[in-house]
Amino acid sequence: MKIKKIIMKIVMKSLKLNGIKKNYDPIIRRSSKKQNSDYQANGIIKIATKLKKNPKKFAKAIIKNIVKNKIIEKITISKPCFINFFINLKFIEKQMEKMFLQKKIKIFKKKKKKIVVDYSSPNIAKNMHVGHLRSTIIGDSMVRIMEFLGHNVIRENHIGDWGHQYGMLITYILEKKINITKNMKLKNLENFYVKSKKMFDKNKIFKKKSKHTLIKMYKNNKKYISIWKRIVQLTLLENYKIYKNLNVTLKSNHTKGESFYKNMLNKIIFDLKKKKIAHIYKGKIIVYLNKFKNKFGKKMGVIIQNEDKTFLYSTIDIACMKYRSQVIKADKIIYYIDNRQKRYLEQILEISKMAKYISKNLSIKHHAFGTILKKNKKPFMTRKGKTISLQHLINKSIEKSKTIILKKNKYINKKKLNKTSKIIGIGAIKYFELSKNRKKNYIFDWKKILRLNGNTSIYIQYAYSRIISIIKNNNINIKKIKEKIIITNSEERKISIKILQFEETICEIYKNGYPNILCNYLYKLTSYFSKFYEKYFILYEKNINIRNSRIKLIFIISKIIKTGLNLLGIKTIKKI
Repeated sequence: MKIKKIIMKIVMKSLKLNGIKKNYDPIIRRSSKKQNSDYQANGIIKIATKLKKNPKKFAKAIIKNIVKNKIIEKITISKPCFINFFINLKFIEKQMEKMFLQKKIKIFKKKKKKIVVDYSSPNIAKNMHVGHLRSTIIGDSMVRIMEFLGHNVIRENHIGDWGHQYGMLITYILEKKINITKNMKLKNLENFYVKSKKMFDKNKIFKKKSKHTLIKMYKNNKKYISIWKRIVQLTLLENYKIYKNLNVTLKSNHTKGESFYKNMLNKIIFDLKKKKIAHIYKGKIIVYLNKFKNKFGKKMGVIIQNEDKTFLYSTIDIACMKYRSQVIKADKIIYYIDNRQKRYLEQILEISKMAKYISKNLSIKHHAFGTILKKNKKPFMTRKGKTISLQHLINKSIEKSKTIILKKNKYINKKKLNKTSKIIGIGAIKYFELSKNRKKNYIFDWKKILRLNGNTSIYIQYAYSRIISIIKNNNINIKKIKEKIIITNSEERKISIKILQFEETICEIYKNGYPNILCNYLYKLTSYFSKFYEKYFILYEKNINIRNSRIKLIFIISKIIKTGLNLLGIKTIKKI
């Protein structure tokens, strides 16, 4: 139910009736704590000032043309000049009854789009580390939300499985006569990568051999391609294990590496040269961009091919953008890559537009994110410069969750302890990540992640578990409750309005790409339930109509919590 959108239409209609033809935005918002209403129109003073009208008289004129209907019960004006809307109680009760009867919470979207989501993108020959957490977790949650709204979502795990690093790694493997087997640990492969990089930087002969290896790879040399495939397979095998542990929906069929586009690269170079977009300079092929200037004020150049005929990431990303537009025919592409890649992505987009590789209707968004920091506010790395393994974080969170669970229930059996601690531990990490504004840096703090109170996964899980226990332990058959939902106090009203705001909350997240909005929503709903449960003894209520209405109300809360956590990629627990 998009009450906010309904009120917006009502206000816009009133503005037109007042002779205002311009598209002024009255800014409809959910009311603040200070106001007693459900929604507010906050932009009245600004519109009145532009029209040179008295704000209070203008607000009264707007209200005069709004006819009370089944949705709006009352409209008032408060200082400085807010128009306050009160939702009809009977309407709320009717909508709540509809939500109760739904087997699953659903939102119906009229315009469905084909959306490509580029996220996670871990490195090959390396373990996934904490730096991959944000792209993976935020991207996967947004994918779930888009699919929930009915969009056709194409997951793209764009891995870096092609380029000069494989020339040096394969050269090192051959020189040291290393056999890459299925049983080899990824840690060993990562160690080979580090050593090959050192040799590449210091040894000119090794560097030359590495470039020669890369050229042979470009020519599909069977020996080198065979080693390359084993490196990629070994890495992806470990990545899929982590995705499964994290309850991330990425699978092998969603992985499309840079190598996928290798056969397009020569054609891209030829085409850009033919269109006089790319130019040769000292053996290199460069695209100069007027929109981007260097520190000297000169237009910047993007290299798309080296003098040794090897390609760069830029060439691959141009081919990738072209493929997603012309072959996949996406309506929208969303990139989940960090803030540092902003300018680079803009340059790739500009070249793709110049070459007419992407359609005019294609929407391309960069949902950038900040950095995870330690308590000292420095990047989450060790002194040696090696990032912390993502699997290490997962294991540590699970172990810490076990301690918390055992404090609550020391008689829990081992099997259940392991299962519950895994759900709690992984859910806590994911929720802590998703509860933060993606654009900002944040400090990774175990105490806050596993806190029992406040805006944490565990606090919300406990509330869900409590509702399920109330229903199960008292043998309540939800399906047999015939009494309708009735709202008898301000707490029930507040909870009901919050529940009805679920749809507009999800739509707002889809529009702007901030999952922390859903975390804040779930936390507020859970807080409302906790206060309500402490104040009213639901099961001891003598009036059967009120008692059963409240049972239905908390059951809807449990459905919203479960749906919301699922959209965040977090599993729920019936009993902790």
